[in-house]
Amino acid sequence: MKKLIFVQIVFNLIILAGSCTKPGSDNPDNGNSIVVDPKKALTGTFIDFSQKENWLQQDWDIHFREMKNIGFNTVIVQFAAYNDYTWFNSANTFTHTKYPDALGLLLKAAAKEDISVYIGLYFNEEYWDNQTNTDWLQLHASRCMSIAREINTQFGSETAFVGWYLPHEPEPNAYNSSELVKSFKDNFVNKVSDYLHTLNSKPVSIAAFFNSGLTSATQLRAFMSELCKCNLQVIMLQDGVGVNHVTVDNVKKYFWEADSGLYYNTSYTGEFWTDLETFSDAPQTAVTIARVKSQLSNELSAPHISKAVSYQYYSDMCPSGPGGQDAAWLNYYYVQFIKSLPEYTGR
Repeated sequence: MKKLIFVQIVFNLIILAGSCTKPGSDNPDNGNSIVVDPKKALTGTFIDFSQKENWLQQDWDIHFREMKNIGFNTVIVQFAAYNDYTWFNSANTFTHTKYPDALGLLLKAAAKEDISVYIGLYFNEEYWDNQTNTDWLQLHASRCMSIAREINTQFGSETAFVGWYLPHEPEPNAYNSSELVKSFKDNFVNKVSDYLHTLNSKPVSIAAFFNSGLTSATQLRAFMSELCKCNLQVIMLQDGVGVNHVTVDNVKKYFWEADSGLYYNTSYTGEFWTDLETFSDAPQTAVTIARVKSQLSNELSAPHISKAVSYQYYSDMCPSGPGGQDAAWLNYYYVQFIKSLPEYTGR
């Protein structure tokens, strides 16, 4: 009996393996509208242009259809420009390798599947050495604003484009005082966000992170209570499970404290999302559905959490992506999980 079950699973994985590269896959209820409870399952993911810079429209269409077919309705483009690369038709002089069509093709694919897209701005890895350097923050705020201006001109009317994402991830170990968080707010976040709101009324988002080896849950709460003073409409918190910044058993405590920091005795009225890591970095091992289910249960239990987005589907759950067989298995078992939810509908 066990052998027959194994053969059936292998057969299903073979079917899934083509689902990121060809249409007509059996990845659940293909072509239908999938609805999952956002307090119990993933409803979005981050995406970047690595290994996708030369994708054709068909490639993007297939990828977004697959994500829609497992209940995703939101995608966050991590950055439209990164280090020396830009993935849209930009005249900026601070990057030199440009793929002018990538972002536009992604947005068209998202619109076909009614998936909302938050567009990330410009990020340079120098940030990690300059998190509290006010001159650097002001310079890169200006670069983000110039990228945003071009994006809004070219894509502002695209139906899938619903929000902005600031790819500079703040954390309480670097911004370990109210003064440092205020400096980050004044010299970077609000400079950019205030400008974005002159272009349009789309919400602005950011994803903070923490390391439990460096920051207590109480310290995270204090940090979030300062971060929410920024002009932000969506604040995500990376769960840190994939990079071993916290254990699955302890992540619930951190998310509840972060939730309190955002909403207790503050004026923050924006959304709180979990940025759930679906990888295992150290060691690099296959992620089980049991771990993902525990992450979802622990993090989505926080009172104000309204959404779980993964980091990230292409690398960790797309069978033909770089995750290979491990991603195929996780995809297969995740599909079984969402189908088991009482609120799941595939119609």
